Amino acid sequence: MQKKDERPLPTAVEQSRRTFCGRAARFTVALAFLPLVELFTSCDTQQKKKILRPSVQINTTGVITNTRYIGGAFAFPEQMVSASLAPKSDRIPPYDQGISFIGIIAQDTSSSGYDLINPGDIVLVGMFKQKNGTFRYGYEINGVRHYAKGHALSSHYRYNINFQLNEEGVVADPDYPHQRRFGYDFQISSGWDGSTWIQGLESSATSANQLFVGVMDEGNNVHLPNNKQLQLYTAVSGTEQVPSAIYKNEDDTSQVSSQFSDSENRIILTLTGR
Repeated sequence: MQKKDERPLPTAVEQSRRTFCGRAARFTVALAFLPLVELFTSCDTQQKKKILRPSVQINTTGVITNTRYIGGAFAFPEQMVSASLAPKSDRIPPYDQGISFIGIIAQDTSSSGYDLINPGDIVLVGMFKQKNGTFRYGYEINGVRHYAKGHALSSHYRYNINFQLNEEGVVADPDYPHQRRFGYDFQISSGWDGSTWIQGLESSATSANQLFVGVMDEGNNVHLPNNKQLQLYTAVSGTEQVPSAIYKNEDDTSQVSSQFSDSENRIILTLTGR
């Protein structure tokens, strides 16, 4: 059964109202979540270190140490990224520390105050952890978060959970007639029938130049549980065989690796806690 977010979705008239002109940049990410493993078993919070290690580069992929993100990022002009998360269990233990978000993030690394180590998060589409430890589907744009009704249940992970985010480039948004705006449309769906949980069309004053795929911790102490592994089978629309950048936590309690499969024509992005 189709679910909608708490804020009414745009009607056909409203959709046509938002005449999104031009597609200077388009990003698409679809994450498919198969039955989830006890990926988020409880583990002790790791002590943060104040000094980050310098970034290094392996082949054409930069490896960036930080305290907020673990995953891979694809830089403009990459137009489409799809990823399938393949965990091993259908349950997320509620009170794991170190991950507050799973999904995709459109980021800005070029504006003043932002860079590859400290990107600006523009749009987040995925699963957000609540105070009671449960996760909810939702999106965040311009610092405002919106949720689909209900929480992500264990039964949901028996089927794919798909996230999609498109950056449409410069747009004409009638809600901001005198501003230069950039459009983002998104959708979250799951189940054998691809039921839609949340979808929308929004704009921001900021344009993204990077798409991040993975996990994030708002408390800046990101890490995966010990001996747990998360794999994202990622396909891109261009010819890239590696992410533009790999993000790993600075105390090395979690590892990230990237491998290209010629037979499947996709990148296998592996996140491991140890």
